[in-house]
Amino acid sequence: MRHHPPPDPQRRQWLLGSASFTAAMPPATAAASPIEAVYPRMPERPVDGYAYQLLRLALEASGQPFRLRLTAEELPSVRAFKSLESGEFNVMDAGAAPRLAERAEVLPFPLDLGLCGYRVMLVRRDRVAALRQVHDLTDLRRLSFGQGPDWVDNYILRAAGLSVQEAEFLALFRMLEAGRFDAFPLGADEAGTLLDTFRHLAPSVVVLEDWCLHYRFARVLVVRRGQPALRQALSRGLQAIFNDGRAQALLRRDARLGPVLTGQRPLPERVLQLPNPQWTRAFDAIPEPLMFMPGRPAH
Repeated sequence: MRHHPPPDPQRRQWLLGSASFTAAMPPATAAASPIEAVYPRMPERPVDGYAYQLLRLALEASGQPFRLRLTAEELPSVRAFKSLESGEFNVMDAGAAPRLAERAEVLPFPLDLGLCGYRVMLVRRDRVAALRQVHDLTDLRRLSFGQGPDWVDNYILRAAGLSVQEAEFLALFRMLEAGRFDAFPLGADEAGTLLDTFRHLAPSVVVLEDWCLHYRFARVLVVRRGQPALRQALSRGLQAIFNDGRAQALLRRDARLGPVLTGQRPLPERVLQLPNPQWTRAFDAIPEPLMFMPGRPAH
C-alpha cells in the first residue's frame, strides 16, 4: 500500500473548518448496540465497487459496532428511492440531486471525489468518426443520449437543450447497440468497466476517446430518514477516512477510479462544460478541495 501524503494547506483548512461538525456528533461507545446498515442489491451498485467499499470503511472507522448486509432481492433502479423510503434498505449511494435532500439524509462527502461529473461516451463503433466532430453545445444538440430512468443527469442534459431517452439500465446497452440513440454517457469511473461487464449486450459499442462532458456533480451516501444512529455513525466514519486519507487511498487503488485519479488513464483532452442547475445549497457543504480536477493531484 502506498503511503498517503500529509494534507495540503487547502485540505488542512477544510479539516479545521469541519471541527465543529465533528464535535456536534455524539461519541461512539463500546456498549452501543450494533448499527444495522442495509444496502440495495442492484446491477449498477456492485459490492466490489468503491461506494460499497467506502460505506464499509466508514462504518469500521465510526467506532460503532455494525452489521452490513444487502437486500434479499435485486431491485430495479426505478424503485430505488421508493424502496429506500419504505424501509427495504436504509443506505445507498446516489448522484447529488435536490430530491435526495428532500427525501433522505445526505452525507456531504464526495465518494468519487466528483469524478462522476466527467461523463464519458459509450458509442457504436460505426459512429465514432462522426462523433469525433463534436466541438460545442450546438453539435451536442444534434445528438440523442440514453440515460437511466429519473437519473439526475437527465435534468442536467435537458436543461442544456439536449435530447435524452430514458430506459432501464441494462436495456440502454441493447438500445445503443440497435442505434436508438447516439451516445450513452456514464461516469469516467464506470464507463469502461460497465461496458466490459455488459459487452454481450452491445458488442459493437466502444468508449469514445475524443471528448467528454463535465458538470458539477458527485456521488454521495444517503440514509433513510428516521435513522439517526446510522447517520451519525457514517458521518463520524466518513469524516475520519477523508481526514486521514484512507478514502482517497482506497479510490486510488480502485480499478475504475484509480487510473483516472493517478493520470494512468487520462480523461479526453476535449471537455465540454455544462451547467448543473440541480446543484443546490444542499450540496454546498461538499468540500471543494476534495473534488477532482484534471491536472490537480487527488489528495
